[in-house]
Amino acid sequence: MTVAMVGSAVAAMPRLAVMNLENKSGFRGYEKDLGQGMADMLVTQFVNTKRVKVIERAELEKVLTEQKLGLSGAITAQTAAQVGKLLGVEYMVIGSVNEFGTNKSVIGGFGVGMVNHSANVGLDIRLIDTTSAEVVAAATGEAKKTTRGVGISNSAIFPTSVALGSSGFNSSLIGKATRSAVEDAVAKVMKNLGGNWSGVILKISEDGVVTINGGENVGVQANELYKVIRKGEELIDPETGESLGSEEKVMGEIKITEVKPKFANAKIVNGKDILKDDRVEKK
Repeated sequence: MTVAMVGSAVAAMPRLAVMNLENKSGFRGYEKDLGQGMADMLVTQFVNTKRVKVIERAELEKVLTEQKLGLSGAITAQTAAQVGKLLGVEYMVIGSVNEFGTNKSVIGGFGVGMVNHSANVGLDIRLIDTTSAEVVAAATGEAKKTTRGVGISNSAIFPTSVALGSSGFNSSLIGKATRSAVEDAVAKVMKNLGGNWSGVILKISEDGVVTINGGENVGVQANELYKVIRKGEELIDPETGESLGSEEKVMGEIKITEVKPKFANAKIVNGKDILKDDRVEKK
């Protein structure tokens, strides 16, 4: 079946903005506020879902300054909705960092021996509908990372002399826990947000396993069915030269069999001419 796709899929994406999270963890120590750093990481993760368009933080800060509102700290759903309307977005993300720290224990006693380190991060986020000021989705993101060894440096566990979100932070134990907690929260929220992720086929193995470029990070789940779509001829308005979109042909269906953090495997349910680089879209 061939259909005409008019316009861009990106234009149909819901738009959202992310407020700084309120820091309830009790930790103070980074040059960049913990709530601001977490918000920056949330922005990146929402963008990576390829299902929403995220407003630049500078644009958000401009509106908040004009309205004489703070970027961080506690904020009500009603205030967030008002800011969202001024930004022209459908959703605002607000929330808090509730846990952020590390623990260690020595195996062997007397202060020597193997040391167990753990990093724990927890955050709550809420998705606010800017039209109604209602909370349409809420999620808790949690993560714990552990390691053990002798003579592990503080910078590898909980660096405080580097910027939050820097490579030095991201490679540390607390950085890895932070990233995982953010990914967990966003994945949960996206399950409740309208609009389906659309991706592409990365490869098809000799035994028929289809690998697509999205996994837990975009909310793909086992046993879901996806249409396989091939882009056809681009439609050009002969009078204006404007692109009206492209024809599309549904080539078949695949069923998700295995979900990884950033990709998923599937089997072909129907269709024979499915190829690498074909687009996939949830039914």
